[in-house]
Amino acid sequence: MLYWFGKIFIGPFVWLIYRPKVLHWKRLRSKGGVMYLCNHFSLADAVAITAVNPRTVHFMGKESLFSTPIGNLFFRSLLMIPAGEEGSHLGPVKRAIAMLQKGMAFGIFPEGHRSVDYTDQDTPEKGAAFIAVRTNAPIIPIYVDPLCWKRMRIRMSIGEWIYPDQVAKNCPGQRPVDAVLDAIEDALMTLRQEVEDTVPPRLKKKV
Repeated sequence: MLYWFGKIFIGPFVWLIYRPKVLHWKRLRSKGGVMYLCNHFSLADAVAITAVNPRTVHFMGKESLFSTPIGNLFFRSLLMIPAGEEGSHLGPVKRAIAMLQKGMAFGIFPEGHRSVDYTDQDTPEKGAAFIAVRTNAPIIPIYVDPLCWKRMRIRMSIGEWIYPDQVAKNCPGQRPVDAVLDAIEDALMTLRQEVEDTVPPRLKKKV
């Protein structure tokens, strides 16, 4: 399976070349059903998360990636599932919920697409929050420096776990999905600032 080939043989080169700097790395440690949720600027974001993560993570990818037989085989061998298969989001959502209920780790990019401008963080869509509320699976927010591949160093920050039931309980006047969505957006904003604070000024000037 390509996922494990990459993890075993490509992962060490990622560490050697891009020297990941991971803030709060211990927060990645988990057991049971959990959602790893990250901003999205490059297809390589999943590579970065997989390289530093001690768990096997199943990602949800854009439907168009699976549109050809070769693409379908390739991305499924990377443990990815399509979002919006056959024109409906219900199938992928059900599979994501089933995986979480089985105690698996699930990775998702809440923006639903890659950001066009690295200076802007797109508003997360409700899909990830809906899955979290339905399963009550804890969310581990992650922010990856969108320019890490150009800057030749992976920089990321791992946020405090978000527990959907606790978030909903603390926001009684708000729909649970909306409350969790707000918590996700706030967490990513905080993590973004943490990551930007680790970038040397000389690298920022080159952007």
